[in-house]
Amino acid sequence: MDLKRIVKRLLPPLITDAARSLSTNDACTEPPEYEYVPNGWDNHDSRITGWNVESVLETQKAKWPEFLRLVRGAQPLGIAHEACTPETTDYSAHNTLMAFAYVLALTARKKDRVSLLDWGGGIGHYYVIGKALLPAVEINYHCKDVPAMVRGGRELLPEAVFYDDDNDCFNRTYDLVMASSSLQYCRDWRKAVRRLASVSDSYLYITRLPLVCEAPSFVVVQRPHRYGYETEYLSWFLRRDEFLNYMNDLGTELIREFLIHEKSVVHGAPEQGEYRGFLFRPQVDYLKNE
Repeated sequence: MDLKRIVKRLLPPLITDAARSLSTNDACTEPPEYEYVPNGWDNHDSRITGWNVESVLETQKAKWPEFLRLVRGAQPLGIAHEACTPETTDYSAHNTLMAFAYVLALTARKKDRVSLLDWGGGIGHYYVIGKALLPAVEINYHCKDVPAMVRGGRELLPEAVFYDDDNDCFNRTYDLVMASSSLQYCRDWRKAVRRLASVSDSYLYITRLPLVCEAPSFVVVQRPHRYGYETEYLSWFLRRDEFLNYMNDLGTELIREFLIHEKSVVHGAPEQGEYRGFLFRPQVDYLKNE
């Protein structure tokens, strides 16, 4: 047996996957999908144009009919809507959506109607998923995102409410406030999560959040070209205890933590991270008095 086969058998899959990804990136001219940015948010690369670009909207709209088809029926909800080809057998996506199912069901307990703010919710995928999960519950769905995504969401889901300004979506409170794979893209994440907690009447759900345990919080550039997105954007990998300590300082109570099975190998990072979800019960009176 050669050395490569021995190493593959002895090392955990995460390490071998990371090594394979890094070696592949080094061997080609295409830059890595995730890369550590030493100067953090003070980056003036003209290629970093953010999320508010037409290619993101057009790519998601093109997959929308297939997404709707897959959600209908009794097949597994293993649907990663950002995958190049959506399917129903993505175990990672299934885990993420079943965690959302638990959170939504808990929020809707003994209620016929729930209000949901999906902060960074794109064109409204979670609204469709929510209706499939709890068909007997009316979901008063509100979504905040960048102007391009809001334009698409209003076209595809006219019954929902979309905002392209934080001040508008924070003018009221909601039974459930959710930020799924969105908080890390906010430069001032503390201000953002404080405002999110302040408008939750019952629960705040922060999920698909990349965390590290040893290194200080750091910034990466993400290049999502393989998904059809012709852009790049910056993102936090937050130190776990820094995030949870701040949530504790806000007076929120941690109800449940969730394992999120996503892997993002960050080229040059001081530490490779993992993704988690957290369900909090905010103390709104505490937040208002601060």
